[in-house]
Amino acid sequence: MTPEAKLLRSFLTVAEEANFTRAAARLHIAQPALSAQIRQLESQLGVRLLERTTRSVRLTEAGRAVQERGPAALAALDEVWEAARRAGRGELGHVRLAYSASTGYGTVPSLVEAVRADHPGLRISADLLATPAIALAVREGRADAGIARAPEPVPEARMVPLRSERYGVLMAAAHPLASYAPGPVPLAAVARFPLAVHPREANPGHYDQLTGMFRHAGVPTALVERPVSFDPTQRVLRDVRTVALIGEGAGDGLADWLSWLPLPADAPRLVTRLILPPQARTTPAAARFAALALFHAQVNDWLPTTDMGADRRANAEKDTDTKMDAGTGSDTAPEPGTGPHAAR
Repeated sequence: MTPEAKLLRSFLTVAEEANFTRAAARLHIAQPALSAQIRQLESQLGVRLLERTTRSVRLTEAGRAVQERGPAALAALDEVWEAARRAGRGELGHVRLAYSASTGYGTVPSLVEAVRADHPGLRISADLLATPAIALAVREGRADAGIARAPEPVPEARMVPLRSERYGVLMAAAHPLASYAPGPVPLAAVARFPLAVHPREANPGHYDQLTGMFRHAGVPTALVERPVSFDPTQRVLRDVRTVALIGEGAGDGLADWLSWLPLPADAPRLVTRLILPPQARTTPAAARFAALALFHAQVNDWLPTTDMGADRRANAEKDTDTKMDAGTGSDTAPEPGTGPHAAR
């Protein structure tokens, strides 16, 4: 039988004080109870640890061996218990994150870097998947969380807005629409030129939202299917006629030959979503990741309608639970568009 840590702690206190009365006072227990604990420890080990007289307490050889090694053993055990508590709070653990190619430029790297800096005990492994596969991977337990643009609703998958961006027109710098600088560019003007889109099967929700934008405005446009559904080089735009619709964040750091101008402010916005399993199946590590993800989104103005002060950071996980409970595949936030961040 392995002795309890409590018995070891009591013995070490007696050994340090060399006196049962003082040791009992330090441990806040009665002296008879302490004596019983020491006898129990000796019985479990099958050796004498102390030589007792009416005036003193001396360690046996076995007692000295325990005194030398005991503190390190207790410290190691304390580390085990603390690790268990931290894992239960989601501060330690492994998060399997699935993400789409379109979110791998700014959103996911920025988020993962921030989470690792805040909680180095969280190990995040990120796998690139096509957008339609991400929610399925979360639902089926092959991923703990997902990040994608315009994922279609999937039963048993919670979808929470993580980033909202203004739509804009990506074009060659010499394109006729560049004359609208600094913007906005009317949708009717965009419709006069071929619009580059990825195949619908690469991201059905995104494709339908994009084409629906023109349909609802009553301005049909010619679609040009990209030869490669996700091509950050934007070769399809080199004809100086074809355009694409992308998010504002993708307009940063463009090649010199490209230009980005916003659509009108009332146009739909591009929305990136955090995808999670039902709350009952969300691991503590995934819940912590989600809380930190939404906090990172708010302090970086990824969700411009949300104002979160720094003093709310300690409550981020509670706020996240509320938002995740409300977030479902049927929420009404607009879906994102196309371009170099169009999800696959």
